[in-house]
Amino acid sequence: MSRKPNAAASAADRLRTRLAKDLAPEALTAPPAPDAAAPPTSAESPEVAARQHFLGRVEELTAGRSVERIALTMIAPDLRPEMRQPRMLPLPDELLGEKTPAFYRELVAELRALGISLRERQIQPIVVYPGASARYPGARYLILVGQRRWTAATLVGMGTLDAIIVEPPSAVDRVRLQYCENEQREDFSDMERAWTIGQLRAAMGGDQVPMEEVAAQLGVKRARAYQLRRMLTLTPEQQRLAALLRLHETQLRTMLDALHRGQLTPEHVDTLLQRLAQIAAERAGQVEIQAELAEAQQTVGPRQSGIDAPTVARLVARAVATAAPKLDGAPDLPHPAPPWIAPFRASVTRMADDVERASVQLPQSAADERSALRADLIQLRAVIEQLLRAIDEASDA
Repeated sequence: MSRKPNAAASAADRLRTRLAKDLAPEALTAPPAPDAAAPPTSAESPEVAARQHFLGRVEELTAGRSVERIALTMIAPDLRPEMRQPRMLPLPDELLGEKTPAFYRELVAELRALGISLRERQIQPIVVYPGASARYPGARYLILVGQRRWTAATLVGMGTLDAIIVEPPSAVDRVRLQYCENEQREDFSDMERAWTIGQLRAAMGGDQVPMEEVAAQLGVKRARAYQLRRMLTLTPEQQRLAALLRLHETQLRTMLDALHRGQLTPEHVDTLLQRLAQIAAERAGQVEIQAELAEAQQTVGPRQSGIDAPTVARLVARAVATAAPKLDGAPDLPHPAPPWIAPFRASVTRMADDVERASVQLPQSAADERSALRADLIQLRAVIEQLLRAIDEASDA
């Protein structure tokens, strides 16, 4: 007969499990048995195996460089807007304030537990490069990989961290590397993925760079990249709140659709997101109960905000119905879009991007190519005008 585990002991076990995932995910998986004829090597130790896995991700930057012990006060995150890590991790003073938001509590607990583990033994060094910080005047190095560990070490008052110093990376390499480090984390949000896409596109040359190329750099499907990019139409404060609440793009899709159609204004979106934040705060007290249930099932689930897509859809429908009389041309009730609308609109967006790029590159083309292109565009214009007439007729019906 199984016995229910002690709550305190099981909580500690749960934290240790999370720390093991955070520090060395592959260390939890037994490596293949070595060849009996091969002599043992130092790489067979868990510490070396974990470090080799880590270096495998940043080997081009860290190969041949030694690990150094650096004072924590000499390390800081790069807070310049164009250089901030795509992952939104609050600074230590934001986590220790007197009015720490309820949805930060579990994050603080996890970071403190990580800090305690780091104080006992740091398996993976962070990666830094020379630089200065206006907010942290004592800093001599900026974080490339390892801001979570730096934050955890700061929260528990550590004095130093193991780090590898590298040359400042290119903007493209920095974004790709930080995305790779965060993508597999269960609490990496879609808003942070959208920021990554925006940062990488800017680093690659801006809006003239095709989204397909940006998506390919990150190993993301083109349609997924377009879906994520829509989240960037939210205001900066709305984006911050969406990231803080760990909202998925699929959860916000009805709201983004209503905003795009003009059924909701940015002010309505502010109200909706604030309501979602209230729901998350109200449900934050259920975290311990959820953890106990997960423990009983021998699993540890990701941090949840207590919000799902149906909740958002209901709030959006209510807001649209209320706002409809105040918005010219808005319907009384939201109508579900047919399944072909979203991919078709995505293709129209891609076409618009292609047309803008063609306008810039046109002088480089030959006369016969321009002539053929003009004929194609005239035919396309006729089809578009036909579709516009159909839209107008449907609106007047």
